[in-house]
Amino acid sequence: MSSIIEKGKNITNAVMVLKETYKSINLLLDELDRVSKRSGYMSITPRFLRKRSDANFNGWLTSDFIKLYQWEDDPELPHLKSMKDGLIYGVEVDLDSEDYPTIGLNIYNFDLSNWTTHPSVSDYNLYWDPFRDDVHFNINTDEKELFYSSETKEKYISNYSYLKRSVSKVIPLLSISSSEDIKEKIFEGFKDVHFPN
Repeated sequence: MSSIIEKGKNITNAVMVLKETYKSINLLLDELDRVSKRSGYMSITPRFLRKRSDANFNGWLTSDFIKLYQWEDDPELPHLKSMKDGLIYGVEVDLDSEDYPTIGLNIYNFDLSNWTTHPSVSDYNLYWDPFRDDVHFNINTDEKELFYSSETKEKYISNYSYLKRSVSKVIPLLSISSSEDIKEKIFEGFKDVHFPN
């Protein structure tokens, strides 16, 4: 009986740790939006994007969170209010990466002329797949630099909302512990993320 109680306590403790982690992630996401405004970016997703699934237990646990931004000074997108005609910047918090939790500084280059709606929670795969799905994307990886570039294969561009290419640089999540870190390592960090020639 004591081993059953011990195992039960382990499960309860694991859930408590997860709840505390979610609490910290929530604080980080809120602070991202505050700092983005001071850094010249505007949020285009009021809530974070995430994988959702009732059928697959991996969808029950949220381990990847994506918030999207655009550069405030880019020109207005004429046919879609509150969107800019420019790149989309994604901040991806990944608790389930191989070695340790990470933040991806992702930049997406879309042809926005065909867009009719803003990004929504259900668009999660649109922003997650480019760095992981080699069926639909040509992906180049520099493991040493934790740098990824991706080009959508021609026949799948319309399936991915006219995403042409993406690029990402990964940093450790635990390197972010203050508003100043968010400003310097994330929003100013985007300046160091470039599409390959």
